[in-house]
Amino acid sequence: MKSQLIKSLASNKESLVIALLLFTLTSINALAAESSLVSITNDENATTFKMVIDIDGNKDIKNFYKDVFNKKMKRIERKKLAIERIYNGINIEKMDKYEVVNLKSDNFSRHNGGNLELDTLYNGAKGKRKSYDLELNRIGDQWEILFKGKKVNVLHLKSNKVFILGVVGIKDIQVKK
Repeated sequence: MKSQLIKSLASNKESLVIALLLFTLTSINALAAESSLVSITNDENATTFKMVIDIDGNKDIKNFYKDVFNKKMKRIERKKLAIERIYNGINIEKMDKYEVVNLKSDNFSRHNGGNLELDTLYNGAKGKRKSYDLELNRIGDQWEILFKGKKVNVLHLKSNKVFILGVVGIKDIQVKK
């Protein structure tokens, strides 16, 4: 009888330790998490980019990342973006010597987001650029990207093609929910 009681107590103790360990690990993960803001596709290849934020226990933004996925949606690259440079512009995509996509803000806050300008190369041969106004909003503990007041999940980049030269930039951006 004593041995059964001891075994039962030991088993309960082990269960309690395991439960506490799992609770601790879950709590730590709940304090810091990543969230995908928007996927960016294009009509030139099957590569997909995802803009990802890393948030702290207060749900404030700690870091920005650009994740690159192949056509099988396997992540093949992660680039940490210098969030502290967002006021001057962060380069998101560069091809050869051209900055194809930049992200800027004049009022970004890690706590509640702000207005974003997606600056794109329209025509590299002529040096023309085109901008799109987005918003990064915090709704409670969730973050979202808005375009013209509507939530966006996917931005699709349409190529600007010129006879003889081929692709010279981004003609337009299609917004997909």
